[in-house]
This record gives sequence, C-alpha cells and structure tokens, in this order.
Amino acid sequence: MSIIFDFNGTIIFDKPIVEESWQQFFYNHTGIRYPIEQINSFIHGFNPDITIRHILKNDFTKEQMQKLIDEKEEIYRQLCIKYKDDIYKLASGVEEFLDELKRRKIHCTIATGAPKSNVDFFFESLKLDRWFKREETICSDHSFPGKPNPEIFLRAAKRINADIKDCIIFEDAESGIKAAVNSKAKAVVGVASLLNRQQLTDLGADIIIDDYKNSDSLLKIIIELLN
Repeated sequence: MSIIFDFNGTIIFDKPIVEESWQQFFYNHTGIRYPIEQINSFIHGFNPDITIRHILKNDFTKEQMQKLIDEKEEIYRQLCIKYKDDIYKLASGVEEFLDELKRRKIHCTIATGAPKSNVDFFFESLKLDRWFKREETICSDHSFPGKPNPEIFLRAAKRINADIKDCIIFEDAESGIKAAVNSKAKAVVGVASLLNRQQLTDLGADIIIDDYKNSDSLLKIIIELLN
C-alpha cells in the first residue's frame, strides 16, 4: 500500500505565489497584468506549457517553450525565497503526518506537474528527503500528457513498484482530482487549499481535508483505507 502526493497546493499551500509568478511572467511578455480571475482556470493543476500557449497563443518550438518555462519557474522560485516561512512552507501538520507515515513504513512519493528544476528546489529548500526519494518523484518532463490524463499517477505507482489500485492519491486542483479519479486509485483525498469541499466532492474525491492539523484522525482514516 502506498500514497502518492501532488505537491503544489497539497504539501505546500502556495496559491498566491503561483498566481503572482504567472502574472509577472505574462506582464513581462505582454505588458498586461492579467487579473487572476482571467487566467486562474489555466494555472492550477496544469503543466506550464499549456498555460503559456493559452495566453501567448504562439506556436513555439520545443526549445522556445522550454526557455519560457525556465523563465517563468525562475520567477516562481525567487518568489518562494521572498516568501520563505510565510507562504512558502510546508502545510500545517504535514511534517507530523509524514513522520508518522514513515514510522509505519507506508511508502510515499510525489507526482507533480512542476518541472525538475522546481522539484530540485523543493527537495533542497524544504528538506523533502526526510520522507521522499528524489529518484522516485515524477515531474513534468514533456514525455507524457498532463492532468487530467492519469498517466502521471500511473507512472508514479510503477516507479515505486505499486499497483495504482492499492494507492491513495492526495490532490487539490480540478485537473488533478480528475486525473486521480481516472487512474482508478484506491481512494482520492481532496485537499481544500484551492477548491471548496463541495467542489472536491463533486469532482469525485473520497475524503476531504482542509489541512493536516488533525493528523491523528487523518492517519486513522488512511490506515483503514490501506488495510
């Protein structure tokens, strides 16, 4: 039995940073500071190339797109450093929850639409190797379709030699919840950092949490599901 975590909005609640980084990136390229309401539905849970193509509407080469993604993610990482220990930090209670999962030898990994550069940054700045193995993490590398396609979670399960039907997935965004449901995982935990509880329920999440503060209660539910 294993657990697969999305990262942004699930292990860290970085919504304001994600939105500010996209606003700054698009302002740099268009001179327009787009209202968040206008671009929000193409930001959270999507691979960055999808968001860039939607707003800039250019037919970029692979090399051009990678350069744009690198630029945008550098803005994001600089904002993370700026907001370290304020917005950029592990979600409340997540350290205790992950410690207990590790103590119980429940295998955990990460499957995120973030690029490798961000994943490396997360591991270093948040000391994620306390609970996760970098080499087991699945991130966006343009070799598979993005969420809501379930491939990212199927690859994560395969990477840790687990059957997806025995895995629990933690997700927060609409596309991510859909991908988790589509993967046929054992259960989907919706983290209400972006969507409200009713929205997560309507999308198919089996369990809804606001954060990890009540980690003992959450752990009990997870153990029951895994058994």
